[in-house]
Amino acid sequence: MTGYVYDQGWHDERARLAGLEALWDAGTRSLATRLQVGPGASVLEVGAGGGSVVEWLAQVGATVTAVDLDTRFVEPLSSATVSVHALDVVADALPGGAYDLVHARLLLEHLPAREAVLDKLVAALRPGGWLLVEDYDWTGFGTDPGGELETRSIEGILEFMRGAGHETNYGRRLASSFAARGLVEVFGEGRSHVIDAAHPGYPFFALSFAQLAPPAVDAGTLSADDAATMGPALTAGEYRIITPTLFAAAGRRPA
Repeated sequence: MTGYVYDQGWHDERARLAGLEALWDAGTRSLATRLQVGPGASVLEVGAGGGSVVEWLAQVGATVTAVDLDTRFVEPLSSATVSVHALDVVADALPGGAYDLVHARLLLEHLPAREAVLDKLVAALRPGGWLLVEDYDWTGFGTDPGGELETRSIEGILEFMRGAGHETNYGRRLASSFAARGLVEVFGEGRSHVIDAAHPGYPFFALSFAQLAPPAVDAGTLSADDAATMGPALTAGEYRIITPTLFAAAGRRPA
């Protein structure tokens, strides 16, 4: 998955993903429930990450195929109803099958080949099956308090990500991309939060900065002085975080 900037082998990566799950899992579960995922459903989870969505899908009775470039956090969930595959969704074929639901969260925005990957996800649906994709739009992201340091630091990290092929406002285009591919009953929504350090999702932002700041400094998009000031302030919980908007789109393959 060329373009993905995070390292699942990083020492605090599971804690970072736990913050992401605390922010967004409830909304993902609500959408999947709306799409009537339940006993007997066949689901492809693409970019399975920490595995929380895979675990929930199995709990509600779905048969889950989970794929990721690095499956270290998902392997323990392997069972009679959960199959785990390590693959590169850009270069490799997806596991065969016609799925009732195909889901990806915070994956396509990272991939320069996102449009081709989206075509693969659509092709994996059975007639009548649903595609559900969730990706960020970073336009409204910020901190309170916020000033020149914070603005420079945020932009430095986002510029580093863009240099790797990330599209920072991709989420807003999902619904239109679904409709353009012939999916029907397309709908979308956006979710965001304002959180402080007491929120279990706060570590996602603090740890994301901690992981990406060194390579951003090396790439010249973030100054070492700004990294040395902003990082400890985030870790100390000195901010409220205005999260990016997580846009979700769902659409059904015509029967």
